[in-house]
Amino acid sequence: MEVLALTVSAPVVSFRRPLDHNYQRTLPLPPPTTLLGLAGAALGLSDRELWREVGPLSELKVSVLLQESPRTKGEPGKARDMWTVMKIKGGRITDRSPYFRELLFFTKVTILYGSSENGGILSELRGAFEDPVYALSLGREDELIFLEEVGLFEVSSGSQCFRGTAVPGDIRSKAERISNFGPGLRFEPPQLETLPLSFVVNKKGVREPKRRIPLTFIPLDLELEVPGISPTFSFRGRNFTWLNS
Repeated sequence: MEVLALTVSAPVVSFRRPLDHNYQRTLPLPPPTTLLGLAGAALGLSDRELWREVGPLSELKVSVLLQESPRTKGEPGKARDMWTVMKIKGGRITDRSPYFRELLFFTKVTILYGSSENGGILSELRGAFEDPVYALSLGREDELIFLEEVGLFEVSSGSQCFRGTAVPGDIRSKAERISNFGPGLRFEPPQLETLPLSFVVNKKGVREPKRRIPLTFIPLDLELEVPGISPTFSFRGRNFTWLNS
């Protein structure tokens, strides 16, 4: 199977969990909608074009692999940043509301795109990423990314052992084996979050979540065998599955 693979890095990113407000925690990896939004930015699609039920990217499959950060020699660094939201009424500031937001530093990921179309959209996307219409970012608009590599690659069938990626569903009761667990190893447990796979843009131009599913984010330093995940693929020795299949 042919996929489009992008290896990107960023000094700072943040992927807010949907229900967080005053303390905005970050997901460890960009969610499916962020990956689709990145492709839409490269192509120059508007929100309505991107999230149309039958649109240019409606059949695009996405996945992501966390890579070892060259700066931290492992997972990205994490910090908290305090912001203040000012509420304005009648041209005057009426209230100030502080909140914290988690940030990830020196993130490096490989983003994978697939399609049942015979390479057409993937070839178009490759050209778009090499010469994007809009600036490429993950998360907020000012969190720009550096594109280290982009290309079309053949991937083979993979196994059901995953690390540093996300898989659909709640795997907490399914994972059977921790293949690289040993004395003295410390790791973050997998994170579970229910996230949308797409949006609907209403008449006012506001996006509304669509097709929410649970996704489990597996840390880079923890390898889990998860039966029942299908299909699986292997890219440069790492296994992944589509998040929005």
